[in-house]
Amino acid sequence: MKAQLRWLGPDMQLEGRTEFGQTIKLDSTKDKTAAIGLSPVELVLQALGGCTAMDVVSILQKMRRTIKSLTLEIDAERREEYPRIFMHIHILYKLASPDVAEHELERAIKLSEEKYCSVSGMLRPTVKITTSYELQRD
Repeated sequence: MKAQLRWLGPDMQLEGRTEFGQTIKLDSTKDKTAAIGLSPVELVLQALGGCTAMDVVSILQKMRRTIKSLTLEIDAERREEYPRIFMHIHILYKLASPDVAEHELERAIKLSEEKYCSVSGMLRPTVKITTSYELQRD
């Protein structure tokens, strides 16, 4: 796996590119309303959410369950001192499905946390990650 970053200037704006040509904008400017992309720290939260969401969807699809929608709400607390690392991250999974049982969703989340999600695996040694879920029926 390879990544390339290019400073766009004049402030804290970068463009990231994968070895396959996909791009993403990163921005750490003070004025968040003028930002062209996510800050690197925001990107870590998005990566965690994306990783676990893809795992949960994949696991439930392998169970042949119907997913109407899945939304993750992620809240994080960072320490005040530098480096301002995450201290606690909470992920709320909101799943709408007519046929997923609670124990199946719990199992999918647990498998993602403990086995499949690489981002969670990298963060978990230093960050307390907790989860909860809401299961909505149609």
